[in-house]
Amino acid sequence: MSYNLPTENSLRGPFQPMRFEATVDECIVTHGEIPKDLAGGFYRVGPTWKRPTKQGTNPLLSMDGMVQAITFEDGVANFKNRWVRTPKYVLEEARKQGMFEWQDGGFGDWRDTAYGEVKRDLGNQGISRGVANINVFPFAGEMLAASEQGGPPIAIDPITLETRGIVPWSPKLTSGLHTPAAYGDATFSAHPKWDPDTGVLYGWTYSDEAPYVVMHYVSPDGTVDTRELWDAPYNTVAHDIWLTPEWVVMPFQPFLADKKRFEKDLNIWEWNPELPIIIGLIPRHDLHGEIRWIKTDLPAQYIMHTMSANVVGNELQLDGPIFNRPPFPFEQDFAAGDDIALFFSIAKSNLGRWTINLETGAAKSEQLSDRPSELPKVDERFYGKGYEWGYQVGGVVKRSGMKMNNLTVTNMKTLSESTYQIRDNEPAAVLEATFAPRKIDSPEGDGYIIVPVSWWADKRGEYLIFDTDDVSDGPICRIELPFQIGWTPHGHWMDFR
Repeated sequence: MSYNLPTENSLRGPFQPMRFEATVDECIVTHGEIPKDLAGGFYRVGPTWKRPTKQGTNPLLSMDGMVQAITFEDGVANFKNRWVRTPKYVLEEARKQGMFEWQDGGFGDWRDTAYGEVKRDLGNQGISRGVANINVFPFAGEMLAASEQGGPPIAIDPITLETRGIVPWSPKLTSGLHTPAAYGDATFSAHPKWDPDTGVLYGWTYSDEAPYVVMHYVSPDGTVDTRELWDAPYNTVAHDIWLTPEWVVMPFQPFLADKKRFEKDLNIWEWNPELPIIIGLIPRHDLHGEIRWIKTDLPAQYIMHTMSANVVGNELQLDGPIFNRPPFPFEQDFAAGDDIALFFSIAKSNLGRWTINLETGAAKSEQLSDRPSELPKVDERFYGKGYEWGYQVGGVVKRSGMKMNNLTVTNMKTLSESTYQIRDNEPAAVLEATFAPRKIDSPEGDGYIIVPVSWWADKRGEYLIFDTDDVSDGPICRIELPFQIGWTPHGHWMDFR
């Protein structure tokens, strides 16, 4: 069946779907040259519209995941993109139609998120709803594509991008917000962190019913150590964490998810600034050890994506872009029938720091830069070891949100910045970057930053490579693709050396 491309906001401009699979060998370089010591792949994934849901609507989080990869070896870059062939994708591809509808998929406006329960019938019974469309990260020699809710991680071959299937350790995970459709139909966090030395993956699931968070530490051999946090303070959208030498740091912020809200014709998300921000210090090397809960008097703020953390004396420094509110739609902002407004148009954030005194529990919030900031990245070889260098997509204030237009590098110890403006008023999307080390044993922050840019009005894509010695000099290399690259929220680097 053929369809007209929908016209709602979630499919316009940079969100126009890249509905085809492509292979581009020996990509064209339009400026400079690809460093010969760059050896690995930059993998990204995002929701990509293929057909309407069974309800005829198009919630962004119901769309199938598509993985994009640019790999480098000996000064040559190759690009591929492939659909993530989840059980849902395979079923709908065979039937050539949408086979799923959701409890919150029929509003036809900003309330549609596809985070409600699936309406089960003979056509989709026993099939996971998962779309694996939020993040893709390295683990045990594979790339894993994952969503925050709805289905287990999907293993991807890092060279061919072929879907290898649901990870074999999925039966050891928990289901999060949703009723499982079959054995092993669990879920996993969108932003796990990992130990670069042991390969242990630190993940979790969250739910609107107790236990609100369940921790999962996954070893490279597939062993999963699990702990239900029955003493968690309240239901929160547990999107991201910090990792320190001793702890997994889980923030409980007053951004909530509750399926009962559908009964009131509301969407699943709620912002309740009356609730305190509570920090959970979960033992990193003994998951079943004592958890310390620190109730703070931090103002009602929101960190969606963490940068990294340092422990300095008796102080815990938690860094990341701090929003004035979650960049998601709430009933106080929109009326029935309104189209969805997306991310950077709803709220604004600046690079900031929450400092927690580990002796007294006293907490303070600091704004570290006047520049709007989001999509933070670090040298992931130093996860959990403390850090000095942070990378962000920066921008300028635009009405109630922000326009993201530059790459900014921050020395998190001195707070000095180096920046390069990638676009001005041209219609384009500067997407999340990645750090790639110059050598496998280079010092922290010594290497390259790769930034994907979707020049969607010109129907072309570009990867910019910056040398970390000084990003203000501009990219040392520009790699062009002859089509618009699809929007992707997140991704990571895998080194081939």
